[in-house]
Amino acid sequence: MELIDTHAHLDMLEDPEAALTRARAAGVVQMVTIGVDLASSRRAAELARTHRDVFYTVGLHPHDAAQTGEALWAEIEALARAGAMAVGECGLDFYRDLSPRAAQREAFARQIDLARRLRLPLVIHDRDAHAETVAILKEQRAHEVGGVFHCFSGGLDLAKQALDMGFMLGVTGTITYPKNQALRALVREMPKGRLVVETDCPYLAPVPHRGKKNEPAFVAFTNQGLARAMGISAEDCAALTTANARRLYGLPDPEAADV
Repeated sequence: MELIDTHAHLDMLEDPEAALTRARAAGVVQMVTIGVDLASSRRAAELARTHRDVFYTVGLHPHDAAQTGEALWAEIEALARAGAMAVGECGLDFYRDLSPRAAQREAFARQIDLARRLRLPLVIHDRDAHAETVAILKEQRAHEVGGVFHCFSGGLDLAKQALDMGFMLGVTGTITYPKNQALRALVREMPKGRLVVETDCPYLAPVPHRGKKNEPAFVAFTNQGLARAMGISAEDCAALTTANARRLYGLPDPEAADV
């Protein structure tokens, strides 16, 4: 059984090398490590350069949207052109509001433009900003590249709008939380070809590791939770989400590509 962690912050782990070893032992064959600012985007690119099963994205998280400047955007674009699989994590966060909302909107729009120019998918962060996130995606023609709503937390209406724009939905360990009936009900309504699994490590560890530091190996528990919610086997769920992840990011098949 092969798994892909479509959203990890490997550079935030205490010992990324040990975590990678445990992930491989757990059947995780590929991991996508996510850039959230310039420094983490650099680290993500370096991890991908030194590990053949690690791929990277570059982006500016809404929490860091005020930290801009033309030099920053130039380097983000250079890193994206050097082999990134997607642009983001980008979007809006009106829950914590760590950056002014105007700055969040501007940074989000710039990254959609970058993704469209480079023909790369987007990794979307949307917290307490569903309507405006969708509005900006539509205004900026994000449907031309699609991508994934990372750690999807919306309802059926938002999910349908995301699907209509060509996006997939990222399912985290929260699907294993006993009280999260809403997400389990939602995934049963979604097309099977539009779901991927992710850890968002070191955050959101699934049951039975809830409350601990998350890591890519634990995506196996998220896969199990998704499989139970969908009423299919863990093996079938892994095959499904792995195929979806490769289609989302354009990842190579390790066996076919001999990597």
